[in-house]
Amino acid sequence: MALERLLPARLRAARLRHRILAAMVALLVLTHGGALVGMQLVDDRARELLTAHRLGPAMAAAVEAADRAVLDGIAAGPAMAAAVEAADRAVLDGIAAGPALALSGLPDLSVSWQGPGTPTVPAGWVMEGVADAPRPVFVAVQRALLSVHSARAQTLAESLSLVAEDTAAQLRDARVYVQLAGGGWLEFASPRFWRPRTTPFEMVLAGLAAFGLALGLLLWLPGRLVRPLESLAEQATRPHDRLHPRPLPEDGPEEVASLARAFNQARNALGDLMEGRTHLLAAISHDLRTPATRLRLRAEYVDDDALRAKMMADIDEMAAMVTATLEFLGDDVLREEVEVVAFASLLQSLCDDYADTGSPVTYHEPPPLQFAAVRTIFGGGVERSDRFEQARQLRLAGRPSSLRRAFANLIDNAIKYGERATVSVDADAVEIVVDVCDEGPGIPEAEIANVFKPFVRLEGSRNRKTGGSGLGLSIVKSIVEAHQGRIELSNRASGGLRVRVTLPRML
Repeated sequence: MALERLLPARLRAARLRHRILAAMVALLVLTHGGALVGMQLVDDRARELLTAHRLGPAMAAAVEAADRAVLDGIAAGPAMAAAVEAADRAVLDGIAAGPALALSGLPDLSVSWQGPGTPTVPAGWVMEGVADAPRPVFVAVQRALLSVHSARAQTLAESLSLVAEDTAAQLRDARVYVQLAGGGWLEFASPRFWRPRTTPFEMVLAGLAAFGLALGLLLWLPGRLVRPLESLAEQATRPHDRLHPRPLPEDGPEEVASLARAFNQARNALGDLMEGRTHLLAAISHDLRTPATRLRLRAEYVDDDALRAKMMADIDEMAAMVTATLEFLGDDVLREEVEVVAFASLLQSLCDDYADTGSPVTYHEPPPLQFAAVRTIFGGGVERSDRFEQARQLRLAGRPSSLRRAFANLIDNAIKYGERATVSVDADAVEIVVDVCDEGPGIPEAEIANVFKPFVRLEGSRNRKTGGSGLGLSIVKSIVEAHQGRIELSNRASGGLRVRVTLPRML
């Protein structure tokens, strides 16, 4: 997200198709560019290894010239000069074909002289003799020396050509020492051919690293490209206040911004429609109270007691429906402030109120906390199971009046349709679970999903004759969902209905 903020607004608003195209181009450039660089490195190394044999004739000419100079009694310094001149002439005469060896400037082969004895090599270098060479030849390289092939050949030039090729195959800094007739040594170095290069193992590692980078890019790019859509889906499904829903951000790629804009417009239109419908129904329900009150007053003057009782029952039912409708449409639960609620005390006091009026309501407090005591590294004690005997004061963040109304509706339903209500509660560190059970006939499995719909009444014992407007469970569901909880209905194996409400302890 920080990267998104740093990008220019024009780039952030680029179309998804342009982003995908740019990602594909970047991936092609990375993979093909890496492949071309690798192939160029391999080609350069192979070409140099194949042309390293050209050093052999020049080295042989330098050795032969130095031998003649020493035999003629020329000192070491002039002998070296004569050897270099002879090597130059050998190259110019075509002994070493090709323009790669311009020995007069010594860019590819340098020569130095050492006195008789064992050749002196740089510190930390390893030296090994070459078998079957016409005269003593040694190869010295940094670190471990690879095996040097036999230099068996008819002439010194051919032998030193084989040595030059094997030395180039060492893939590191190297020196070749050839003994002269007088016991001294000529030391040859080639900054072009005998130098450090990437080994096959290192090239394999580099290839694996490049493959891993490309694979990581392939795994990262799809998520990066669909991130705006995922963010839009996350914003759209995130719980929010139904009274004041948050609009979706209308930024990002053009397609996503257009989708968010259309979603916001559709939600605003739907919100206006629902608000108009709610206000209309609330106004109708509110206005019905006045004629209901007049009907109640007029019913009092009816002389027939049976007729008056029926009329009062109808008026009471209508008043209850109006009250339930206003509660359902009012969204009071979302207007109530959230606070920390002593939930166990709230449930217990609600059940006690029903019990005080003679209603068959039983409350089971949450079980005490239990823990297992185990031995420690310091010894002492035995494994045992302990528990806290005091009552648990369950707390959660919620709206106390709305929660009390929801569980009062559940208890009313349990008493009305199931003869008695049993309320039990338990909790862990994340959520609280409340079960409200009755002993009634239960609900057919096919109808469980319908009972939460407004104004739905079931046949049998749960119908209009027993009272109710069909809004009780709808109100409970709206309150539970406003607390980001869930409500589930199930028939008990022993008979009756179980309503399970699960509430998170933190909103």
